[in-house]
Amino acid sequence: MALQGSDYFIIERAGAVYHTLGSDILAYVEENVGTSQFDVADITARNAISNLSIGDRVFVADASGDATVSTGWAIYVWRGSAFTKVAEAEGMDVAAGGADLGYTAAPTQGTVTSSSGTNAILPAADGTNAGLMVPAQVSKLGNITVTGTVNLDSLATASHAAVTLGGNANTNPLTLSGQVLGFSISQLTAAP
Repeated sequence: MALQGSDYFIIERAGAVYHTLGSDILAYVEENVGTSQFDVADITARNAISNLSIGDRVFVADASGDATVSTGWAIYVWRGSAFTKVAEAEGMDVAAGGADLGYTAAPTQGTVTSSSGTNAILPAADGTNAGLMVPAQVSKLGNITVTGTVNLDSLATASHAAVTLGGNANTNPLTLSGQVLGFSISQLTAAP
């Protein structure tokens, strides 16, 4: 069963019981709380509405007359002495705080500067933590020239492999001391 304006509502005030019509309650709410909704063409038509109650809503089809609305519609609520925009086609006007960021380079670290906050230091990379590459590291990498694929593990193993000599001390003029090869003519056998 839906409520009707002719329905009675019981109200008690200071011990006395009264009854009132649903239509009277609606009129009281509209007059004192604001439940009216208006649909107008533009801001000029919105401003021409009279007898507004606090909370009344106005849909403005072309709200471009409002400096905060570039194009499209907007919805306003009457607050008693002025309208407050509560929605618009292009989004709400929100000012997000933020800072202009800059960067200051230095040989040992970098600094991200902030126009309205705390600067951030970017340290040099080390064996544990990521960071910025310092000039000495860049120079080392600049001295490496590789034209093809190189497996550094294989290269390291091959360059440190044990050296062996063919023949024996009587027939081989080469001598070995660690990774150093030497030549001794005394090892040669005289020709027959």
